[in-house]
Amino acid sequence: MGTAAPREPIQLTVIGGFLGAGKTTLLNGLLRDAGGRRLAVLVNDFGAINIDAELVQSREGELVSLKNGCICCGVAGDFIGELALLRDRRDPPQHVVVEASGVADPGAIAVLGDLPGYRKDAAVVVVDAETVRERAADELTGHQIMGQLRAADLLVLNKTDLVEPEQVADTRAWLREVAGPSTAIVQTAFGAVAVDVVLGVQALADRPARSGHDEHDHDAHDDDRHPAFETWSWSGQQALSGAGLVEALKALPDGIVRAKGLLHLREDRSNRYVLQMVGRRFSIQADRPWGDDAPASQLVVIGLPGSVDEQQLEATLARLSAA
Repeated sequence: MGTAAPREPIQLTVIGGFLGAGKTTLLNGLLRDAGGRRLAVLVNDFGAINIDAELVQSREGELVSLKNGCICCGVAGDFIGELALLRDRRDPPQHVVVEASGVADPGAIAVLGDLPGYRKDAAVVVVDAETVRERAADELTGHQIMGQLRAADLLVLNKTDLVEPEQVADTRAWLREVAGPSTAIVQTAFGAVAVDVVLGVQALADRPARSGHDEHDHDAHDDDRHPAFETWSWSGQQALSGAGLVEALKALPDGIVRAKGLLHLREDRSNRYVLQMVGRRFSIQADRPWGDDAPASQLVVIGLPGSVDEQQLEATLARLSAA
């Protein structure tokens, strides 16, 4: 009798942001289009998520099953118990999104990504471009706002349609100062951001093994108001220099917002490694032995227009994989 293949860890993303920032709109977008993922969403206030009736397959208590295979759960605070139940399902989700309440610290919730069977993806914080600086200066709300901003791996600067371009630029510069250089920032309106940016790049097993560079596929979304992104993917069988890869990641331009990879590293050829990168923050962790799989590396990079230098990336990976 053969041994069952090990389960891939469930990716966990926390979405936070102060009241009115637009995180419910963002969550509704994820429920409408999860990018082919089996997605589960845990929300503090179930009633706030108005799911379109035509998307609903069935309802059972605080669990709503959607026709695209996703589920939405309302919880009363026992996130750890709900995560365990999701993990132990016969057909568990590939990605879990936890909605933080408007006054919660998303960074404190993101540590749930260290639970057995899970892997932290990112803490995503939605920001109201019109009010964030005023609320950050308020003595009643400032502490919570600043804590949320500093906990973010990815900041979504939302409602930019409500303010002048100069104010958007000033607010973005202020966010960079507050959150620091390691946090990715994208700006949008109506909570419309490409799903691979919010949740991380799609599972590499679902992508063709190829080298190349292409524009984000807008046709997959009903709403084209999110900013354009460039996507580049690469694969290779030669072992990469892990030390060299770390230096190359540190040198990537600020416009790179996401990267993910399965890595065949020269320093440890027997085990598969996983790269997760959001903004300037990244981790490279041992995953499992290659077993019967042929060792190979696959990388996917997502960036703002003009930030993905295909020729430089190709040259860097060729250098890192040279014997």
